[in-house]
Amino acid sequence: MPRPCVPPPAPHAPPLSALLRQYAAGSALTCEPVDQGLLNRGYRLCTTRGRYFLKHHFDPDTADPAAIARQHRATQRLADLGVPVAPALAGRDGRTVAVIGGHAYALHPWIDGRHRHGGQLTTGQCRRLGA
Repeated sequence: MPRPCVPPPAPHAPPLSALLRQYAAGSALTCEPVDQGLLNRGYRLCTTRGRYFLKHHFDPDTADPAAIARQHRATQRLADLGVPVAPALAGRDGRTVAVIGGHAYALHPWIDGRHRHGGQLTTGQCRRLGA
């Protein structure tokens, strides 16, 4: 059963209302921290318009909005080629990175499953991904 939409205590609480307005993603119903991730904070977010993964680009070495946008463009190109990735969603302004209060965020569609690490792929899976 999902928990009520109560973000983690400050200073880590994402500014849900402002973010969801920028993405036209409805109102938050639930918000749960995702434990996996190396450099950033992630949240499973359920709204009146769908389910999402909210990524807070937190690590100073990887939180530059321009660099994040370049990564998003590369991910979109991979999706266009049929690679199973979850490209970032564009906000109302067409950007995939929302900067609020000096912090960079991105919204992605939620995909059920588990987070796979590169070391978990077989040699054959690596070849298919590389192809």
